[in-house]
Amino acid sequence: MKDSKLQVIVIDSDVEKPKRYRISKKKIKVLAIASLFFTTVLLIYTSILTYKSYSYYSKTEKEIKELKEELAQYKSENGQLKVQLAKLKDEKEKTIEELAKRIEIIDSIMKKVGINVLSTNKEGEGGLAIPIEKLLTTNENIDLSPVIPDLDYIIQNLKTTPLGYPTVGRITSGFGLRRNPITGRIEFHLGVDIANTWGTPVRASADGKVIKAGWCGLMGKCIVIKHNKDFSTYYGHLAKIFVKKGEYVEKGQIIGITGNSGRSTGPHLHYTIKYKNKIVNPIAYMEVSP
Repeated sequence: MKDSKLQVIVIDSDVEKPKRYRISKKKIKVLAIASLFFTTVLLIYTSILTYKSYSYYSKTEKEIKELKEELAQYKSENGQLKVQLAKLKDEKEKTIEELAKRIEIIDSIMKKVGINVLSTNKEGEGGLAIPIEKLLTTNENIDLSPVIPDLDYIIQNLKTTPLGYPTVGRITSGFGLRRNPITGRIEFHLGVDIANTWGTPVRASADGKVIKAGWCGLMGKCIVIKHNKDFSTYYGHLAKIFVKKGEYVEKGQIIGITGNSGRSTGPHLHYTIKYKNKIVNPIAYMEVSP
């Protein structure tokens, strides 16, 4: 079958004779299909580019939003950190000042009872690694690490130093010469008597190890505690004993109750302190409450 053709007539006003073009329907179909294919490809390509651009934009917008949220969070956290740092700095300054004052007070008190609490165990050496004056006047960016070992020693020293009253009550007989209430003779009283009602709690005046818990002759039921290489304490005329020999006790722990066992005129506690194997006046230590 012969391919039919379309005739296209182009009329130009400047030209007398019109131009005629003959195009076969087959070519028109090919051109139409080609145009449709090209248009389809172009639409698909444009759609893909649009989708990618939208996806990238959406992802970027999401990332920007997340970054803004993170930035806002960082700003908030940074503000909180600044407040916390300012608070910590203020607390550090107050702590250093309070620490220095306490060390001075403790050192002053301990020297009164004959102990250099700031000295270390090393012979010929001692004192805080950072002078107290520096603690009081220079608390900016100060490194407390050199002080820690000394403070640990001071704390341990204080924990094993008998300080404060071992029981409540009134002192009826002090340390030194006195007239014995039973014999009437003048003799040296090796401790203090603290009177109270029967059954008043008696507490360890410092951390230590019980080296005796039982009958002690004229002192009746008694407890002896070895606190460290220098200090030991004696608690006499007890009604009951709550600890055993070899037991470790802590400062403030109830170790017994007052009574009048042994040679005694009434319920009270006889309290003695030994320092370096010498009996010392307990009053100086009892009046210290760290």
